[in-house]
Amino acid sequence: MSHDTRRTIATALGLLLLAGSAVAQQGSGAGRKGPPENTPFESIDTDSNGKLSQAEVDAWAEGVFGAMDSNSDAKLTLEEYMAVRMGPGASGTGNAKRQAQMQAAKADRFKVMDTDHDGMVSHDEFMAGAHARFAAAGGQKGGVSRKNWMKSQ
Repeated sequence: MSHDTRRTIATALGLLLLAGSAVAQQGSGAGRKGPPENTPFESIDTDSNGKLSQAEVDAWAEGVFGAMDSNSDAKLTLEEYMAVRMGPGASGTGNAKRQAQMQAAKADRFKVMDTDHDGMVSHDEFMAGAHARFAAAGGQKGGVSRKNWMKSQ
């Protein structure tokens, strides 16, 4: 896979990772009456039933991890993790202050996922983080609604 293709995939998948929190915290944006119809939630909700299952979240997390793991060693360095900029302004445009806040929050999430404190997030640690986000959103009750997923991100 070419570097440009990997970067495009990483950017698209990365948007899924944090866009939920960006939408929830930044609001709908000028001129919008609600969330867009094609949001990260819908991308993760592959059976379109309005709820995320653990299997759907796992598949999404697998894709995000694969896109971020640029050297395919099954571990993410902070540099690999931070290389994928996500959310509004990911292309370097938009609210620079908000983008800096999002990047700082992202770095904090990396530290939380690095449970063995070796400076890298393994595949298992990354997946455990996805499971924790699913549980925090109420996933143990048979699925996660859009509202609860957005709040948990």
